[in-house]
Formats: sequence, structure tokens, C-alpha cells
Amino acid sequence: MLLGAFLLTAIAVACSSGGSSQDALAATLPNNWVTSVAEAPDGTLWVGTIDGLGHLDGEAWTIARVADGLPNDLVNAVAVTRAGDVWVGTNVGAGRLSAGSWSTYRIPDGLPSNWVNSVAEDADGTTWLGTIAGLARPAGDGWDTIDAHDGLPTTRVTWVEAAGTGELWIGSNGGLGHFDGTGWTAFSTADGLPGDWVNTIDVADDGTVWVAARGGLGRFDGSTWSAYTVEDGIPDAWATAVAAAGDGTVWVGTEDGLARLENGTITSLGGSDLPDPSITALTVARDGSLWVGTKGGLAHLDDGAWTVYRASH
Repeated sequence: MLLGAFLLTAIAVACSSGGSSQDALAATLPNNWVTSVAEAPDGTLWVGTIDGLGHLDGEAWTIARVADGLPNDLVNAVAVTRAGDVWVGTNVGAGRLSAGSWSTYRIPDGLPSNWVNSVAEDADGTTWLGTIAGLARPAGDGWDTIDAHDGLPTTRVTWVEAAGTGELWIGSNGGLGHFDGTGWTAFSTADGLPGDWVNTIDVADDGTVWVAARGGLGRFDGSTWSAYTVEDGIPDAWATAVAAAGDGTVWVGTEDGLARLENGTITSLGGSDLPDPSITALTVARDGSLWVGTKGGLAHLDDGAWTVYRASH
């Protein structure tokens, strides 16, 4: 259990896509402004917000804040390793929950910056932290740093995506970086990215790379970039999140709505079923359902039915 955490019980009421589910559910989240969502190997859900970390196990919520061991209540990122350790990134360091105990990592421990935007685990089990001063990975009792001098587009890392053994995709405020295990390649709008400020990345099961950027949704098939913009049906030019499902469906969140890309067709959906139109995070669960983080709450789409969770204050 999280030390000092308290328990809330969620009343999970599923509503049809035409209903107003956000008015029907009990409050559960630490805060309505969700920043990140991650599914653990055991199927439970971890939700980062601007005021704490939430853990949903069935219908029971546990909430952790600084008093429980978080480096900061404003959680930028959350990731769960295959071993079950929970990592969070905040503006004042990274936190790791392992065997019920929190550890914190900051500049004195070897991080290039205390501002951690993203966390990812690669195929070898290495944890990567994306900070505003470069990438960091554990090395002995400290951390190794990779920055623009080593091949990153810029030092300000916005997203880390591990794909395959030794392969990394890195988002930044100045383009996209790809490490293939031996060297780095940089991509920008000149190569076909819809925007150089990359918000999130997801690599589909078939190896296709999907990028949500300020400018639209980018797709890389290994040789060619293509882009989906407002003109193609994306709700807003500022694409904030992307998630590729196992059936080939791609979900894209924007500052003004959610869309689904399926068989080349873009469809906007959610509408009044979403707690807020500004999408902040997307995660496709192992069962194929979709978790949607917004600035007004958390939504779950399962077999066409929406469930919404909100904070109690």
C-alpha cells in the first residue's frame, strides 16, 4: 500500500456514447486535470494529475501525494515497468515506487535536470527519463546523460518511446530523434513531420511510428513520413496524444477533441461524453479499451460505452 494514502470508492456507471456520463459518476481522481495514464502488468491503472497520483484497482482508488513520497504533487508522467515498479516524472525530480516504498532522484543523484517530462522502459529493462536537459538512464550508482551533443534534436525532451531491442524514439521541442541501437537520426518538418514540437509518440505493433505534434498527426512507415492535419479531419492542429491499438486503429487526442483513424478514415467522437475536449493522455488497455485523460477528468471507452471519473473537489 502507499504510505499515508487514502482510499476512495468509485461508482463505475457506464453510459452509452450518446449519454452524458460525466454527470453520472462519483468523484474519484486526485485532480480533474489528468496529465498521464499508464496500465500496470496486473491490469490496474495509474493516473498522473496536477495534484497527485491516482491508482485505480477495480473500483477502488488510492491517492498519493508529496506526504506519501512523491517528489511533487504535479505529476508530468507515469510509467509502470514489467516488474511492477511505478515511475513518475515531476518538475522537481523523478520518483520510483518499488515494494511499497518511494525513492526520489534529482540532480545531486546524477539527473541532468529535475524537470522530468517522460519515463519509459526499454526491452532490456532499462528505465529512461526524458528531461528538459536531455535523456537519462541508470548507470551504477548514478545516471548517464544523452543530450544534443550525442545526437538528440535538442536537449529539451518531451517524450521517450522504447521500441524493440536498443531502439528509442525521442520527442523534443525541436523535432524527433531515432536511435536504432548504433546511431541517431533526426527528423523535422523538412522531412515531413507535421510540427517540430513533438508531444507524444507511439509505435504500433507493425512498427509504424505515430507522432502527435503541434501541427497534426505524423506517420512514419520506415521510409516515408505522412501527416494528418485539420484539413484531413483532425479536430485541432495541436495534437496532444496518440495511441495505436492492436487492431490497427489509431487514436489521436487534440486540444479540441478526440478522433479515431481507421482504414484511412478519420472520425471525431466523444463529444459530450468526454469530461473536457482538451485531451492530455491516451492509453489503449490490454483488453482493447481506451483510457482518455483530459483537463476535466478521466474517461474510459469500452465496447462503445463511456465511463467518466472526476475528483471530489
